[in-house]
Amino acid sequence: MGNSKWTVDRSRRRFLKGAAATGAALTAGLHAPAILSQTRAPIRIGVMNSFTGIFATLSETNWNGMQLYFDRIGWTVAGRKIELIKEDDQINPQIGLQKARKLVDSDRVDMICGPQASNVAMAMLNYIKQTKTFLVIHGAGVDAITWERIPYMFRTSLSVWQLSQTMGEWVYANLAKEALLAASDFVGGRDVIRSFREAFTKKGGKVLKEIYPPLGTADFSVYLTEMRAIAAPAAYAFFPGTDAVRFVQQYAEQGLKAKTRLTGFAGLVDPSTFPAQGKAALGVLTATHYTDMLDNPENKQFVSEFRAKFKYYPDSYADYGFVAAQVIAESLKAVDGDVSDKDKLAEAMAKVSFNAPRGPFRFDPVTHNPIQNIYVTEAQESGGRIVNAVIATSKDVRDPGVKPSS
Repeated sequence: MGNSKWTVDRSRRRFLKGAAATGAALTAGLHAPAILSQTRAPIRIGVMNSFTGIFATLSETNWNGMQLYFDRIGWTVAGRKIELIKEDDQINPQIGLQKARKLVDSDRVDMICGPQASNVAMAMLNYIKQTKTFLVIHGAGVDAITWERIPYMFRTSLSVWQLSQTMGEWVYANLAKEALLAASDFVGGRDVIRSFREAFTKKGGKVLKEIYPPLGTADFSVYLTEMRAIAAPAAYAFFPGTDAVRFVQQYAEQGLKAKTRLTGFAGLVDPSTFPAQGKAALGVLTATHYTDMLDNPENKQFVSEFRAKFKYYPDSYADYGFVAAQVIAESLKAVDGDVSDKDKLAEAMAKVSFNAPRGPFRFDPVTHNPIQNIYVTEAQESGGRIVNAVIATSKDVRDPGVKPSS
């Protein structure tokens, strides 16, 4: 029995030894297929956004823009499939931070993109720095993001400064020397007003009053009564999502349009709000980085594909998602899909440059903020619908990324 067992074990060892040798020969002949297959695994991207609450429509449109670009390239870059993992931060900084940790620690994503809410983005920054997580922001516009200089963080949307500085100077030069300012009371809203105020007053303009209704305000009557009493020649406002719909509707209902010309930050009036706002939106002036009325080949293709897939017109949030996906894809292509070397990926991303639906796009190599055109638009009726028509363009606007002294 002992000899028989020894024979069987020896035979097994010979077999395993032979199999190992054969495997080694095959491995050598095929140039390490195990390593190759590992590097060709799907690229996992965590998408953080506010899919519930007042930002829900904006975030879903942003998500749709991302999907549209990845659809166009077959969800594959450099031979690697793209996988998106969707998380809802609920516009809550604590929840956003929890979701970021989940994406990194549990889902093992290769990068995170989003969020829309500036308060969520700011809450994530320390964690992003500590873990050296790659972050592509395609929503939050708070200026402080450009001051951070985080090597693996890029913003593909815009900074508040780019829009509000442009609009502050334009309003002073073309519309009014005095203005009322109003915005939702959160970090993004106050940042919008600060940037406009700095540009407007630097030119010589006077701010008559700043008003900050809470996020989610349903009835703006008390604020609008105060604005009507002040009777400023112009107002500059930022209200996102459903707040924008209510504010613009009630602004018109209370007769302020005839007394105080309404101007604002992107999203105050756009294709996502026009159906509900109706004629109340007409004549409102906004500064934006994108409108579906831009006359360039990339935008015409984008609008056509977006409408065909989602059955409505794209807005600035759709462009956010689309451009973010294109930036990610172009960067991955430049490093042959290798996300293991973050320094090389960051170097590749910093050099990305292309013509987007919004116009020419490239990064500032210092701030990792986009350098892009900013448009002053007016809500007008055209072709049986309300559109944001371009009335002025400021080319290659670059946020200096410098923290204000006060």
